[in-house]
Amino acid sequence: MTRLPQSCHLIAEIIENWGGRSYLVGGLVRDWLYRSLENVPADSIGNAQDFDIAVDLRATNRTLLQLLKQLHRRIGATYVYYHRFLTATLHLPEERIDLAHTRDEIYPFPAVLPEVKPAGIERDLKRRDFTINALAIELTKHGMGKVIDPYGGQQDLRQRLVRVIHPESFVDDPTRIFRCLRFGIRFGFEIESGTLYLLRRAVKDGYLALLTPERVLYELRCISKEESALKMLEALFREGVFAGCWRWFPPRGFFTELTRLTQAGIRDELLYLYLLSRLPIDNRFPLTKEERQAQAAIRSFTAIETRLRRARKRSTMYRLLKPVPVPALKVLRVLKGGATRRKLDLFLNELIAVKPDLKPLDLLALGVKPDPQLGKIIERLLCARLDRRVRNRDEELALTRRWLTRNV
Repeated sequence: MTRLPQSCHLIAEIIENWGGRSYLVGGLVRDWLYRSLENVPADSIGNAQDFDIAVDLRATNRTLLQLLKQLHRRIGATYVYYHRFLTATLHLPEERIDLAHTRDEIYPFPAVLPEVKPAGIERDLKRRDFTINALAIELTKHGMGKVIDPYGGQQDLRQRLVRVIHPESFVDDPTRIFRCLRFGIRFGFEIESGTLYLLRRAVKDGYLALLTPERVLYELRCISKEESALKMLEALFREGVFAGCWRWFPPRGFFTELTRLTQAGIRDELLYLYLLSRLPIDNRFPLTKEERQAQAAIRSFTAIETRLRRARKRSTMYRLLKPVPVPALKVLRVLKGGATRRKLDLFLNELIAVKPDLKPLDLLALGVKPDPQLGKIIERLLCARLDRRVRNRDEELALTRRWLTRNV
């Protein structure tokens, strides 16, 4: 554990001095233990930038907020504290640390966020989604490096299985259905037979429909970042997840388009925007203004495409495509073929960067009035530059003088 950053050791030291205990938890522990089981060097643990640490302060007279304040004083860390969930995010220049008090949780109703209360590490691990994620490594000195594995996570890592910890897991939190399929495909693990039965029963019983739009979008964002996003989305469809969320079935060509996008290396935000454009996502979903604009542009591009196909002048192509958000165009140029793709490539690779050399002050010096005429001349110069009727500042000057002489 010597490869952990100094900030993690400092947290463990403070907690131990207070009489508490601290643990490294989360996906980093899972991945580190899996590499060690597979005899793969675990050196990369020291290169990680995100760490999850659980602290047990029940035996102390201290709180998580006091720990955050002390870390702010000692190392200048900034933090966000979530009192309701006993969690916090600690920000440092080189890393981010998610801190949480070890806790138990109760789900008053299916698919709602849980109520939490302080508890020990075994109860904390029991509330997690799968056995392979219910692993911890102690950081305090008297137990440094000890693996906490109350639910057989290491055995499931050896057997390459994804297994829920308790039978109501998918009912309590149906987003685990997304994560079960995602983890299975990411690691090439089999979903344990009982877990697969519980997953399918939760889908059939309609629990996915209880999820809020925010939680569904978060899971789609996570999938969009994955190398195997296409396989994961295919699995969601195969297991009825899309239908369970929205009674939605992929339109014709959906998976063909997804294949084209993923083969072209489209992931992260661009793949997420494509999903937004195809799924039945409406105003209930909390999208940013930019996401809504890109979503709408992808959906409605057919109207522009008809005119774009007929466009011959570069300035016409520019006027048609300039209002379309660039992320949407990056998605569309992969989906489209023939002349449409060539014109999208031309716009993104060349036309979008074209600007006249003459600036407004130059035009004012030539006698252009500071009224709507100024904007019109700038626009005409841009079109002339796009259509290669002028190629440099001198030619722009000459053209502008001709316009002014003719009172155009």
